[in-house]
Amino acid sequence: MNHSIEKSPEASSVENQNWQRPHYEVTPGKEAYELRVHLPGVTKEQAEITIENDQLLVVGRRESLKPANAKTVHEEVKSGDYRLQLQLNVNIDPERITAESKDGILSVALPIAEESKPRTISVE
Repeated sequence: MNHSIEKSPEASSVENQNWQRPHYEVTPGKEAYELRVHLPGVTKEQAEITIENDQLLVVGRRESLKPANAKTVHEEVKSGDYRLQLQLNVNIDPERITAESKDGILSVALPIAEESKPRTISVE
């Protein structure tokens, strides 16, 4: 049985939009997976997490802070919204998912469902 979280193939209709794939890290644990998504310029109100079936979707929307008549000379962070879609290959308990946003990093705890946790069977 595969117990991992991996990038999902993106739908072609999504590629036509001005989305960027954010940098992210997944750390497995005994009780939960920890997902850290780098969303510079996105506040907690602008972040959205959706889980449906075995797909996790993270969307971060950014508003442009540049005045309408300004000319960009150099941009350290490209403008546009973020979108990350991950395939969950382990059962997650959606009722216990928690998320926190601080300094442009969205931290999401994805608790492993009890039925998916490894168990030790005693031999008698």
